[in-house]
Amino acid sequence: MKIPYQKIIIFLSLILILAWSLSCKKSETQMEEEPPANTDVLTLKKESLELINLKTEEVSFKSIPLQFSCSGIVGFNEKRLVHITSRVSGWVEKVYKFGGDKVKASDSLVSIYSPEFLSAQGEFIQAEERLKSIPKTDSIEYRTASALYQSAKAKLLLLGATETETNLLEDTHQPAPRLIIKSPLNGTVVESNVITGNTIEKGANLFRLSDLSSLWITANVYEKDISKVQRGQRVQIKVSSFPNKTFSGTVEAINDILDETTRTFKVRIAVDNSSGELKPEMFCECIFKAQIGTKILAIPLAAVQSIEGEKIVFVPKSQDSFEKRTVKTGQEIGEYVEILEGLKPGEEIVTDGSFVLKSELLKAEFGEE
Repeated sequence: MKIPYQKIIIFLSLILILAWSLSCKKSETQMEEEPPANTDVLTLKKESLELINLKTEEVSFKSIPLQFSCSGIVGFNEKRLVHITSRVSGWVEKVYKFGGDKVKASDSLVSIYSPEFLSAQGEFIQAEERLKSIPKTDSIEYRTASALYQSAKAKLLLLGATETETNLLEDTHQPAPRLIIKSPLNGTVVESNVITGNTIEKGANLFRLSDLSSLWITANVYEKDISKVQRGQRVQIKVSSFPNKTFSGTVEAINDILDETTRTFKVRIAVDNSSGELKPEMFCECIFKAQIGTKILAIPLAAVQSIEGEKIVFVPKSQDSFEKRTVKTGQEIGEYVEILEGLKPGEEIVTDGSFVLKSELLKAEFGEE
């Protein structure tokens, strides 16, 4: 019996549809049975690894110097700062030094014509002549003359005359026509308020001199950091004028009063300025370092990356695969960060190159999506 052609076609089509349906179900079953890919492990090809300069470090407990920085301002060393005031009234006859000039001890600064100074010299000469005319005995007259002589000499010294000048006056009996005020130290004239011909009054501010080879820096240390500061501590100083240079200072004093507005303490730092590169009123950065008392589990900051708010590191599993590990971090200390959770001592982590691994991991995740 001959089977119609149309029935044969229909029968073959049913067989094909059934076979295709069974094949699809088998594929779905296989897909369901395949384990999901581990997105926490990154595997790189050999060619990619050769392009990345990876460095690793073993996780361990470290005793790391605590470091923090704060702002500061360069100022005068007040132990080497002097104000020159006039002890007599008179007229400025000559100015020898001006603002910015370098001076040495005993250099002349200004000469002043002063009737008061001339009168004091006359009194000293009279007292000295009287003392010489009286025999050196224990008489009341000699003791009185000696007292007047010492008083006249003290007055001259108080007005600004030097010991050498009073001795010369005693020998010659020739009064100096002008009072010459001299520098008491080696330094710089940072302020001058005298002009030739001007009249001056007793107590007038004439000069301000400072030895700038040593300066004080006032650092503003926040109250959270003040416990890390102690006298004698070394401090690194940086200024914008010399970005590649570090100056060294020493903590000399810590103010006990907290500034209510800035919430900072004033800390005085002495710094050597023999080079003359630091200038008063410069702003600076003060970097404090102090050794912590106990060791902490810490890794380099360069090893820690952030993905969607999570802190992660990469732990090598083999030569070409790296596990993404979530960690909980603590305080940052210089170039290191404390690890509170996620790592154990002895584990290896990627330091240099961890950012590249993060980029590769993100590329792989985006590729899957």
